[in-house]
Amino acid sequence: MPEISILFRIFAFAVAVTTMTVIIQSPGNAVDLIDLKKKSNPLITPKNKISISSMIQTCIQDTECSNSRVTFLRFLENPTDLQLNILYAKDAEKRGKIDTAIATYQRMKFLDPNNNRWKENIDRLSDLSQPPKTNIAAVLGFRIDSNGALNSDRDVDIDGNRAEHNGSIVLTLDDKRKMGSLKYQTTGQIYADSNHNDRASDLILAALQFGPLLNIPKGWKLRPAVLFDRLATDRDKRESFSYSAGTLFNFYNLDGNPLRTTNISLYYVDFWNETPGRDAWVFTSSGELEYQGLKPGDKLNLSPHITFNGARGGKGSDGFRDQYYEIGLAIEYNSEVLENFEMGPTFFYYYRNYTDYEPGGSTKRNDHNFNIGLQATAINIIPNIIILATYSFERNKSKLANETYRNHSIGISFVKSF
Repeated sequence: MPEISILFRIFAFAVAVTTMTVIIQSPGNAVDLIDLKKKSNPLITPKNKISISSMIQTCIQDTECSNSRVTFLRFLENPTDLQLNILYAKDAEKRGKIDTAIATYQRMKFLDPNNNRWKENIDRLSDLSQPPKTNIAAVLGFRIDSNGALNSDRDVDIDGNRAEHNGSIVLTLDDKRKMGSLKYQTTGQIYADSNHNDRASDLILAALQFGPLLNIPKGWKLRPAVLFDRLATDRDKRESFSYSAGTLFNFYNLDGNPLRTTNISLYYVDFWNETPGRDAWVFTSSGELEYQGLKPGDKLNLSPHITFNGARGGKGSDGFRDQYYEIGLAIEYNSEVLENFEMGPTFFYYYRNYTDYEPGGSTKRNDHNFNIGLQATAINIIPNIIILATYSFERNKSKLANETYRNHSIGISFVKSF
């Protein structure tokens, strides 16, 4: 026999023995191995060798022998067969033996290294095997606006600026846990903003999003979710301002590409006590790209977005047609200037075009909104607290003179995670 053929047989035998050893010794197969020993004694040959084929036939004829055991025995008979590996991995996952399924996919990755399916299943099951995780964060913030009411330049020239002082509290929830064969993520926010100058301008927002986390090809994870939120105003009257319900698709990149997230949402907003003309289907799409900055550790983030508000028309409480489309871009740059201290500029811009005229008017409204600022983040100056300080200048240029305004804002927030 040629030497190459002999070496190939020796190699194949070594791989098979090694593979069987790994499988039999893996923690997930403890029950299978015990059951195997119980059933195998009558099938041991005089030479003390197990005839796996005979065991399979006996198991098939035994009404108490499960399909899982048959799958396991067939796999032991030919551990390098990819189809048998797939059946065994799926069966292990179905029975909740996640570690065994992961070990099987790892072996398949070794046997078939050019197939990305095995890595995707390893990542999916590794994530699924993680224990439930809940993150809660609380944010306490204070803000001063030079023109909190966003009065137009014309009104400011007549009456002067009206500075406003606001305090806010934000609670956020991020919960991930396994339910059945999938992992689900629940996110929620409660936001309360108190205006010390105008109680009717208070805002309270409660929002909730819930959906499964799915691994999809090309290193992406998808969360299709349902969303609900309620917005209320005026701390005295506690009136409901709007309700929203719809669907949300979050895409997360896991491979470190510049495009980190993509979000698509479609929801219906109902303005509770407002003119029905403001009620609308709203479509939004946004993304986040992250690049290394000018020096190691610096980060440049770009976040484009588009929005279409399909208000049905009619007068809203502000007297305008409310259907519009919007495109915008946010740019943030963060640089670590000292240990645990980051600082960087921010820039936000959007263009909003209203598709109809103001009732009784002859000019279609469109706005160019610019916002430039500076933000600084300090970590652990106060133990376990993140401090965020911001300054921004907002300039809105509108075709309608009474919607052209400017505003300076400074704020500070304290963030605590649990």
